[in-house]
Amino acid sequence: MKLPFSVRKPMLACGADLKGAFALAKGCEAFLYEGFGDLSDLGNFERYEKAVNNAIRATNIKPVIIIHDMHPGYFSTRFAESFLRVSKGRSIFPVQHHEAHIASCMIDNDIKGSVIGVAFDGTGYGVDGNIWGGEFFAGSLKGFRRAAHLEYIAMPGADKAVMEPWRMAESYMYAASGICKDPVIKKMIDRKINSPLTSSAGRLFDAAASLILGRKKADFEAELPIELESIAAADCEERYIIKPESSACVIKSVMVDIRKGRNKKVISAKFHNAVACMIVKTACLLGRKNRIKNIILSGGVFQNKYLVGKVIRYIKKSGFKVYTHGKLSTTDSSIPVGQIAIAYTRRVCV
Repeated sequence: MKLPFSVRKPMLACGADLKGAFALAKGCEAFLYEGFGDLSDLGNFERYEKAVNNAIRATNIKPVIIIHDMHPGYFSTRFAESFLRVSKGRSIFPVQHHEAHIASCMIDNDIKGSVIGVAFDGTGYGVDGNIWGGEFFAGSLKGFRRAAHLEYIAMPGADKAVMEPWRMAESYMYAASGICKDPVIKKMIDRKINSPLTSSAGRLFDAAASLILGRKKADFEAELPIELESIAAADCEERYIIKPESSACVIKSVMVDIRKGRNKKVISAKFHNAVACMIVKTACLLGRKNRIKNIILSGGVFQNKYLVGKVIRYIKKSGFKVYTHGKLSTTDSSIPVGQIAIAYTRRVCV
């Protein structure tokens, strides 16, 4: 792909982990390689490692700057560190996961200057050590400020909660009402046992989907939210009330409708509409406050077409411009492009 700037010192961007990808950049060109899957799988990681070396030979791009995600435990981060050790004259540059999401969408749409960036996904290492994923940024490639985020909620079982979304449902209900039906989950949260804090929008969707669909487990990540989207009533304009700082309250509202026996399609729509409205209100408020007209949407949650459609419709009524991904994916597959853009800008246009 063509870059809107010229990289003088060749770069290798190592991407994230769940959707392994990397990119090489030199001059005005970048070469993005994706589709390696979860790098915690040994076979996937070996394919990734081999592909990086083959790509360097094929493109004749010998990277001097190695860029990686801020997560210290990512296999892509470890690869970057090991790659740095085997050669002299290279430097390393960490980039925050969700800032890279916003940057990738800016490059995808050739957006310059300041933006309000909305990064909604499942997991990303935050600068405060918590798990981010429901973030609002204000700024430019030169620097983003985390201007708002979804409420921090305990994630009992940590990564286990991704495939067992009932855990997040219990955690959200506990946060909203002080009631937790599962004594083990309650103890884990109260005693902070393997229950890291997360602002992840993906986990919020997991909790809602688990309750509305009446399902406890998933066979793959985001299986239940995908099904929840598919049943949302297209003609429903009702919505719950939700604010970023009190996002657990929407789960309480969902439970009220479930107990009343309301149609699942309507409950799904009301939940989606609530999240869409919250995104728009927060982004537009930040836009007016910072005098910024461009709003960027990026991250895996925005694969949800129902949600994106509602967000775009609501934002256009507010007089702002909204941008989503076009050529690049809204998922972690595009993270390397964002990493290159940020590293280039913040290293004084290397």
